[in-house]
Amino acid sequence: MTQEESLATISRVLGSARSIPELLGLISEKARDLVGAHQATTSVVFNEDWAKSVHAVSLSDKYAAWRTYDERPDGSGIYRLVCQLNRPLRLTQTELEAHPAWKGFGSAAKRHPAMRGWLAVPLTGRQGRNIGVIQLSDKYAGEFTAADEAILVELGRLASLAFEDTRRFARAQRRRDSIRPSPDAHDEDRKTQGPIPRGAS
Repeated sequence: MTQEESLATISRVLGSARSIPELLGLISEKARDLVGAHQATTSVVFNEDWAKSVHAVSLSDKYAAWRTYDERPDGSGIYRLVCQLNRPLRLTQTELEAHPAWKGFGSAAKRHPAMRGWLAVPLTGRQGRNIGVIQLSDKYAGEFTAADEAILVELGRLASLAFEDTRRFARAQRRRDSIRPSPDAHDEDRKTQGPIPRGAS
């Protein structure tokens, strides 16, 4: 299967998600598989408030010891630069550690799996505003390439569209749930109405 065919399949898979956490998990998993990397993280942030961000991590068996890793991004990492500039960033490990925006892992350093090179692309809303980021690290073989970046950018585009669709679906579902009478409400209606007179339609 070519990468183009894979992207078409991934687009359908992402479209099946019915919640933001489910969608982010799928994006991270597919990003890692598509490019061939041991680590992937997808984050979405609402109104630039990282305290309310949602993220999902996908790790290969190489990082099985970190499978429970679930550190919430706080917006202070180098990934924030990708969100601010709204453009991809691809660095070798040496370039990453030398970058002025690199701050290690902060208080999560002892809990975070080691990084080996880094590729990140932004997620953008329909109006072009940044809504998050996809990050990859530790490619299976060699360094991340321009071709890897291009394919991840395309995945980011598909993921951004899927995010907007999933958010609309979730909002519609909440509206339906808010107006749907509960079984208890039906019981209360029956009690207050009393017996239906014989012959009433």
